[in-house]
Amino acid sequence: METALPSRPRILVIDDDPAIRQILAELLEQAGYAVGDQGDMADFQVVLTSAPLSDCPLPQVTLTKPVRLAALAAAIALALAQAVAPAQIGPWRFDQAARLLEKDGDKVRLTDKEAAILAHLLAAANVVGRDELLARVWGYGSDITTHTLETHIYRLRQKIEADPSQACLLLTEAGGYRLNPES
Repeated sequence: METALPSRPRILVIDDDPAIRQILAELLEQAGYAVGDQGDMADFQVVLTSAPLSDCPLPQVTLTKPVRLAALAAAIALALAQAVAPAQIGPWRFDQAARLLEKDGDKVRLTDKEAAILAHLLAAANVVGRDELLARVWGYGSDITTHTLETHIYRLRQKIEADPSQACLLLTEAGGYRLNPES
């Protein structure tokens, strides 16, 4: 059974310091996540905590201080991947947790960022803006000028498209990028 993440994955933040909880909530919300510090575990996909929880059914990210947003974003993306079953992207079976694409016995390894890009595009199921991808995958703010996303998209197309110059799986559209997993 294939599952997809909600468009805004929910993160439960557990820390004794309310100031740290507030700062983390603001940073994570800017990165496109929904954040809470209380509620039923079933309402969340990942727990961010300063001390591991022994009886938690959800993937956990242990908060390390000082907080580095890019490292935190990568850890959250990995934890979210562990909560999702492999998905189909055209002829490819995408295992986000393993960062692996598989087709007819052929396996293609993905970088952390490539897997995170595909996961975010799959979860959205429609066009995802450049700024949103930069925030969700790299933890960048909208004021950053970089071509890293375009470079990663180019490399992904080299890996997944039958003809990268005629993309049919990973599409560029007005406003951003979209996966066409049915192609």
